[in-house]
Amino acid sequence: MAAREKTAGRPVLVRFCGVLTAALAAVGLVLLPVPSGNPAHAADSGSDSGSGSAVTKSGTKGPYDDFSGLKVTVEQTKGLRSQAVRVSWTGGQPTLTASGPFGADYLQIMQCWGNSPDGPDRTQCEFGQGPLLSAGAGGLVSQRQVGNPSAQDVNHLYDPAETEYPREGPTRGFIPFQPAVGDAVSDQTNLGTYFSNQNTNEQPYNSTGADGSGQSIFHLDSSADSDVLNCGAVAEGETQPQPCWLVVVPRGTHEPDGTVFKSSAGLLTSALSASNWAQRIVFRLDFAPNESFCPIGQLERPTTGSEMIQEAMGAWEPSLCTGEKITYSYDQQSDDVARDLVLGGAEGSAGLAFIQRPVQPPPGSAPFVHAPVAISGLVIGYNIEVSGSSVQVPRLRLNARLVAKLLTQSYHCDLPGPNSQVFRGKLPQTNPTTLYQDPEFKALNAGFRGIGPCQGGLIVPQNPSDAGAQLWRWLRSDPDAANFLKGKPDPWGMKINASFLDEHADAADSTLADFPRPDPTAWVPAPDHPDLTVNGVGVNPFGGSLHDDATRVRDAYNQALTTPDLLNQPPKLTGNPQQPGMRFEIGLTDVATATRYRLGTAELLNAHGDFVSPTIDAMTKAVNAMKESGTSGVLDQNPALRTPGAYPLTSVTYAAASTGLDAKARSDYATLIRFAAGSGQTPGIGLGLLPPGYAPLTPALKEQAQAAATRLMAGAPSVPAGQSDNGGASGGSMSFTGGGSGGTASSGGGTGGTSAGTGGTPSPGGTPAASAAGGTSGGSTPPGSHNVAESGSSTPGIILGAVRWVLLIVLVAGVAGSLGGPLLMRAGAVHGTGRKLLSLNRGNRKTP
Repeated sequence: MAAREKTAGRPVLVRFCGVLTAALAAVGLVLLPVPSGNPAHAADSGSDSGSGSAVTKSGTKGPYDDFSGLKVTVEQTKGLRSQAVRVSWTGGQPTLTASGPFGADYLQIMQCWGNSPDGPDRTQCEFGQGPLLSAGAGGLVSQRQVGNPSAQDVNHLYDPAETEYPREGPTRGFIPFQPAVGDAVSDQTNLGTYFSNQNTNEQPYNSTGADGSGQSIFHLDSSADSDVLNCGAVAEGETQPQPCWLVVVPRGTHEPDGTVFKSSAGLLTSALSASNWAQRIVFRLDFAPNESFCPIGQLERPTTGSEMIQEAMGAWEPSLCTGEKITYSYDQQSDDVARDLVLGGAEGSAGLAFIQRPVQPPPGSAPFVHAPVAISGLVIGYNIEVSGSSVQVPRLRLNARLVAKLLTQSYHCDLPGPNSQVFRGKLPQTNPTTLYQDPEFKALNAGFRGIGPCQGGLIVPQNPSDAGAQLWRWLRSDPDAANFLKGKPDPWGMKINASFLDEHADAADSTLADFPRPDPTAWVPAPDHPDLTVNGVGVNPFGGSLHDDATRVRDAYNQALTTPDLLNQPPKLTGNPQQPGMRFEIGLTDVATATRYRLGTAELLNAHGDFVSPTIDAMTKAVNAMKESGTSGVLDQNPALRTPGAYPLTSVTYAAASTGLDAKARSDYATLIRFAAGSGQTPGIGLGLLPPGYAPLTPALKEQAQAAATRLMAGAPSVPAGQSDNGGASGGSMSFTGGGSGGTASSGGGTGGTSAGTGGTPSPGGTPAASAAGGTSGGSTPPGSHNVAESGSSTPGIILGAVRWVLLIVLVAGVAGSLGGPLLMRAGAVHGTGRKLLSLNRGNRKTP
């Protein structure tokens, strides 16, 4: 049986074959326009988001409704993967309402497969499991049934042009579904074999505004996530990936037989019915190849760690695979697990970890280098529709206390219970039911309207992470949020869920890096089935990752299972995605993933008092203000700094590797670092480029990364027995305390570490390169850690012989004494200042 979804959370190993990647690079497919501004919001400005493959098509005139003035644009049609794309249109008729928000004059959108140049057949489209509108309206509009077998059923009008699937015959008016992989199904019951209402991406209802325009964000699936359509798969013996199609079916005010829609019910016939299907507008979708691999037997260097680097590694790895003849696989793991893996040094395990907080090797072991490779940030992504339409709200503002309320299940709808039950569990009755009913939220988001009962819980990943710790640190550093977490009510009387004041789930705990759900409230929705119990996690389940959070937000379904299905044997709990025109979903993710899935990103209140989006400029300002932590070369990513215009949850991801690795491994990982900090910082959409959602490294951080790569190649310096040379920390544990405006980062037991509090030494744009190489602050520089910075414009082919020349230069400098030192420092300063900076194209962003 074909599966709808493949295993989630598997290691990201993007491996394109060498010949294909080289060919793509040769024709310039990787040299695409550069996005700018807010990476997660840039698509709202109306261009093709830098993809260079936007396509616009017009409708046609039908027998009853004229769609010839309708123009539909799909912003990206080439180089696609599992992502979201914007579909926009003009020249339509304003949507008419019936008993629900969609009566007539709207668009239906679906993804299909097929190799015919004329587009797909009806049997090849993922359609038929869409939501039925409330109050019984909608008929067969979102179904594959094109005619009810009962001629007496006047609520299901039959299309007189339908000859291929008549209501009298084997199909009884049902259009079979033929997946790209698997057997066809010819009835509604078996359609769930391939997709259901809980995971389909079809959009049966998309509204048009009073000005004749509209837009929708469509979630495309590639074969990497679903083989139902198998988009992007390369068949055996073929060289080109499987294309797919986006089909738009405009609906007017008439049924296929000429009947005008009834205002009490709306349109009733399926988009797949022959007359409706004849008005379709078809867009070819060309996907990047999936499941392509680097040459078999090629050297592999595994990496692991933070999800903040996942999108970047997906773009970098194919270029490294072909350019360096090394396969750099990436396995997303929690930061703590990644640190343990590279410290363990087991045979075959990852030798390089991507983390935000440093690796601390034990005394006497080889030091680690920490090379900055990416600037990104944690965001609260949202999919919130303007009430009664398919248009996403343009702005959402949140402060730290509102986020604290969401994370502590302090709204009544964050706990289980029937919608008719206003107050749940032991929450104070004065607490609002939902986020959008909170007076504090309303004050920040004027004119915002709530759109449904019990929607708005925050989707969060289950596992701890450095990003999670940074979020809690932001909450503790904000006086209003900190007081709320300690039990003080807000000005409107709302209090924290008391379960979070327990010593085992203290939300004010400075060590929190995950998101506990300690409230014991439970609910049995079917009294005769006490085994079907819903708890706080059932109402708002954990996501598997930041990526998983983003897809749930995009699909407007947090995967809650709260509705009893008593017809199933045995009975089970099921769930339903939110209805069109009523979507409200928010969740934690990173900027790059939010960009990929076209989510809105909330403006957050920083310590300076500014509401800030995660733009390139805002993240760069945050990095420039960061101070050095207790580990030399690693910035204290303190969200409490009072920096004007800085995004508070900005993060710097470091590539950490031990200088105790063997020489070949050190050289290979140094090559990865040099690429990531060099040409990998060129913003764009394509192989080898820096995907939208990242801010390019500052010049100082680039220099620091190149110096760290040089240090890594040189290997571990000689140190006295029992002492660790780890950038100023002698084996002590790092503690990050987020209080006040400066916060503190200290090294327990370390020597030579610097304080990152208000009195710490600033290091705009990152710490100096010599410090980044792993030497102690203010101490003597170990051999091999000199600031030999590369231009960063290409992937250098490094060999160990170069290190001998570096050491020779060091020797000459030592003989020269006080004269050589200043000369070298002056030369280094000139080299750093004269480096050509990358300019950013101020076009729109698009998913990588």
